[in-house]
Amino acid sequence: MKKIFLLLLTLTLITSCENEPIDPDLVGGTDDGGDDGSESGDLSLQVYELDTELTLDFFGFPINTITNSDINIIDDKAVSSVTDLSANGSPFQTENQTYTRNSSGQITHNISVTPGGVTTNEYVMTYTAGVVSQITYDYYEDDFEDYTYNISYDGNTITRTEVGTSISTVFTLDGFDRIIKKESFDGSVLIQSEIVTYNGAGNINSSVVTGELEHNTTYQFDDNTNPLQVVYNDNYLLTFLTDEYSDEIGPVIAQFISTNNWTGAVFDGETFTFDVVYNSAGRIITRDIIYDYAPTVFVEINERFNYVN
Repeated sequence: MKKIFLLLLTLTLITSCENEPIDPDLVGGTDDGGDDGSESGDLSLQVYELDTELTLDFFGFPINTITNSDINIIDDKAVSSVTDLSANGSPFQTENQTYTRNSSGQITHNISVTPGGVTTNEYVMTYTAGVVSQITYDYYEDDFEDYTYNISYDGNTITRTEVGTSISTVFTLDGFDRIIKKESFDGSVLIQSEIVTYNGAGNINSSVVTGELEHNTTYQFDDNTNPLQVVYNDNYLLTFLTDEYSDEIGPVIAQFISTNNWTGAVFDGETFTFDVVYNSAGRIITRDIIYDYAPTVFVEINERFNYVN
């Protein structure tokens, strides 16, 4: 159970802080109070706040991290973000991320810079014939974190290979250009697989993971519009094509891509219900997720949705 919680947190952080959703042709000011901006039915998201806290005991060593991210959105597209990170009580470190797009609206460059002007990391996306063909990541402080992914297409599959390794990952899409399977290989050996199903409303229904990790998850949703979907459907595959081969895609689909708002899940037989608040127009304005397995693991995820008037 601990692995799924840590993975959920990791995916949330990766999606909000590092990765931005790729190809529309292929796939068809912060208010800390979480003000929803309006009671009207206009679901134009302006700022999405994603705050996470992780506390765990790692072989006797206590670890606590707090990450607070504000993603700024204009015309249903993420344009920049500000992230504050603290580890084990250290002063918060701030990074400002901006996204560059080409004339087709595809993200070509993500760069993170400190308030002092120091670049910490950046992504570069290369496109061929309208689809992304290569992704490079450079973490300036540690070359060990750097990678280059080459990406190829064949029918309804996308294959990603990591340069300098024997690892490859194959993503399979359905007729609606949704990911239904993620398979990771070491050479020709399948090391992890995730199969995803959807319901008629367009929400993820279940994900089953086998291999290095073993998980069976079903997901619950409300009947209201998920304001994150329109933002992250903007070139959404990049969210998955920049992940680690072992990362699970189910929680990311549930949180950011599904039609309705994610309200709970059953992880390996254990049920979790999230605390979701709406305004009078049915807009989601807050969502709080808490997993407390004291004294070894505590995860809290707080989301705030701020809308344009």
